Amino acid sequence: MADIISNVFNENDEFRALILSDKECAEELQYQEVLAASLEIFHLHMSSTQIEESPESSQGFCDICMETKVTNEMFKLENCSDHSFCTDCIAQYIQSMIQDHIFSVTCPGLKCCATIEPVSCKSIIPENVFEKWEGGLSESALLDCEKFYCPYKDCSELLIYDHDQDIIECVCPVCDRQLCAACGVPWHTGLDCDKFQNDEKNREDDLKVEELASSSKWMKCPHCKHIVQKADGCIHITCWCGSQFCYICGEKWSESHWSCQISE
Repeated sequence: MADIISNVFNENDEFRALILSDKECAEELQYQEVLAASLEIFHLHMSSTQIEESPESSQGFCDICMETKVTNEMFKLENCSDHSFCTDCIAQYIQSMIQDHIFSVTCPGLKCCATIEPVSCKSIIPENVFEKWEGGLSESALLDCEKFYCPYKDCSELLIYDHDQDIIECVCPVCDRQLCAACGVPWHTGLDCDKFQNDEKNREDDLKVEELASSSKWMKCPHCKHIVQKADGCIHITCWCGSQFCYICGEKWSESHWSCQISE
């Protein structure tokens, strides 16, 4: 009897387990159906959104004419992503700048300094405008460079020194002689530019002093060669180096030089 009752309970447990499994399967199927329906609704929504947004995404707004244009009517600046312009407006703007001899063209956006390169606009402007633009930029670059003449008098070829280059020792392309581009003189072997220019300045200052001494009739000490200016007193001069000389003739002092003062 106990065995019969036990078998009955076991069969009921298996039956309940079978019923529970079927219930779980039904819930899983229902969940999958709801999920599939939700995904379908989501895809339909995204498709309708893309259809609605696609016309707007294919358009652009020109900051010059303040009009909305289709994408193929817009011009993309290579160096500026903050402003947008239609091709017609940017082409007219560039031509106007070139006609006014303004060759460093920048983005027309307010307070925008982005440079517009000629090559990026070649297809939207007339060829003569493009050539004038490039020619103007080349001339401007030359104006920014320092011009000097070959220091050799039998050549005097006009040369250009580009300060952006570190090369200062160069060869004149005409006379084929070495020169210093930074100093504009024949190459100063053994001296750097600073030393050479300081020496040149000292030589110039010495020449100016000698010219002033000559015009003012100052005398030079015959021993140390320093220039002496006599404010007052006699012609017998004692230099700071100890040498004595005549302020009239500049010779080494002797008593006979008193006669120079009389002859003066």
